[in-house]
Amino acid sequence: MSESAPVAVLRTILVTDLVNSTRIVSRLGDERAFALSARHDRLARDLLAVHHGTEIDKTDGFLLLFERPLDAVAYALAYHRAMAALGAEIGTPLAARAGAHLGEVFLRPNPPEDVARGAKPLEVEGLAKPLAARLMALAQGGQTLLTRAAFDVARRSAVGADLGTGGVRWLAHGAYLLKGVDEPVEVFEVGEPGGVRGLPAL
Repeated sequence: MSESAPVAVLRTILVTDLVNSTRIVSRLGDERAFALSARHDRLARDLLAVHHGTEIDKTDGFLLLFERPLDAVAYALAYHRAMAALGAEIGTPLAARAGAHLGEVFLRPNPPEDVARGAKPLEVEGLAKPLAARLMALAQGGQTLLTRAAFDVARRSAVGADLGTGGVRWLAHGAYLLKGVDEPVEVFEVGEPGGVRGLPAL
């Protein structure tokens, strides 16, 4: 893939974020928070291998890429369950929020010498990335929000599929104005029964 001829591919971008991460670090202290971060990253990456995703970037959460919206949804559901279990184990409530969008992105591998100096192996560009991030920012802890494209394809694909849950609810929240996006965006949610919830009013 040359820089002079970028190629657009259709992918599902999932952005996650650990809620109240700064408060957690303050409560636990640097050393315990460092150990918790390592456990969080391990479980997130183990789930990524199961659900056929690719890690693109990481801060307090992850920027992930999936070929199918259903894989992103299955990952998000499993990730929320794992976060709740980890929080219960350590006695500190943990929750993440997630946003997913299906759209065209441009992929650009970084040169090996840049990767050796700390650059990410793969850069992802396109409106799909900030759109997924805006959705994530709208979500609450334990919540996964999707745009219509990701929602419709994932819901159709989920018929007869095993998502590792006792059931899944699909919910429409209506149109929202997202920062930096000119037109209102229809926002949807997927979650386990009892997990789906409302959103802030426009």
